[in-house]
Amino acid sequence: MVAIDAGSTVVATDNCVTTTIDGEIVLLNNETGRYQGLSGVGPDIWDRIQEPTEPAAIVSTLVEEYDVDRDRVANDVERFLETLAAEQLIKVDASPTP
Repeated sequence: MVAIDAGSTVVATDNCVTTTIDGEIVLLNNETGRYQGLSGVGPDIWDRIQEPTEPAAIVSTLVEEYDVDRDRVANDVERFLETLAAEQLIKVDASPTP
């Protein structure tokens, strides 16, 4: 499993097809043939990772927008991104940003 931490950079891969159905984003990985459904805050995070970004930036934005506990959001975002990485739907650069 790919380790994702606050200093990592993540970005959506270009090897998937997406569509929105009733507010849920459905992702199909063209290479594996597997799909993933994103609901709740998932589509919001997916939109944010269309460009390279750090998980810490996602967490900060979600804390502000949804007025939720930072530690809980950080854990949830990390698990969510690890799931996307395991499904080969995002690229992770674990090297620190300059």
